[in-house]
Amino acid sequence: MSRYYRFILVILVIVSIMIALVVGSTPISLIKMIHGNHNTWQLIINYRLPRILVAMLGGALIGISGLLLQSVLRNQLVDTSILGIMNGSQFLLIALLVLLPSFLNVNVLLGSFAGLILTAVWFVVLPKHQPPLRLILLGIATAMTFQALTNIASEGLGVPLPSLSTVSWPQVMQLIIVIIIGCILITLVWPNLKYFALPSRQVKLLGISEEKTIWIVLLAIGLWTGALTSLIGIVFFLGAILPEIARFMNPKQKSQHLIWPTALWGSLLLLNADTIARTVVAPKELPTSAILLAISGPLFGLMLIKGGHHARH
Repeated sequence: MSRYYRFILVILVIVSIMIALVVGSTPISLIKMIHGNHNTWQLIINYRLPRILVAMLGGALIGISGLLLQSVLRNQLVDTSILGIMNGSQFLLIALLVLLPSFLNVNVLLGSFAGLILTAVWFVVLPKHQPPLRLILLGIATAMTFQALTNIASEGLGVPLPSLSTVSWPQVMQLIIVIIIGCILITLVWPNLKYFALPSRQVKLLGISEEKTIWIVLLAIGLWTGALTSLIGIVFFLGAILPEIARFMNPKQKSQHLIWPTALWGSLLLLNADTIARTVVAPKELPTSAILLAISGPLFGLMLIKGGHHARH
């Protein structure tokens, strides 16, 4: 059943990619595409494909980052936006670009560096072993602070906020480099992740370096988050929702086995949200993050209600 489930998700992602290629503010004729029309293929290669790739890879990374973060923190209600990592990365990136405008062409790599620094500082400063809801409140307060600072910096200094509409091939290449580096880091500690299903004290008795594993996972998540934030901006709650969807569809699966379903759900949601944003009021374009928030906000509220219900029982 699990194999067919993943196969269906892959098919849905492929269909979503095909739809995203041909619809938008400028619809693409399949006949012109098949006949090799120059302008049609220029539109596809230079504008549609980079955007689709970032949406597909970005959705997958948001889901995987949320799943890994929930695993190592033993808290199924968190993700990088809820803990303020996304907002902090965006603010730090804007600050770095203001100070180092010559690095604008490598903004994705610079964003990954900002995410790395912010995540390391967050892990050092944040009080350890917080109750789940208290950790969420601390994260939301952090996110709100950084969001306010970002808005002030953006409006005051005229720095444009990132959007999928401006994605280019050099940025896609930078994102792929960051993805590879993060995957190498995760591979180093992959065998240890299964132990996070056990209590922390028991993990220590097994001789597993829990803190080292957490550090490496968080560094990978910081790299990915910073890079993605530089391309698509802030996507609230999605990283918390995607693992929950994967768990709902595979309730008996362990977290490590949910990596692929979570990634596929992420690609599916972000691809289709971006397609809706490009087409629903064409030729104008809605923010993709707003479409996602309209979906993920109510779902996250349901998660909190569910979590509170379990906590009382």
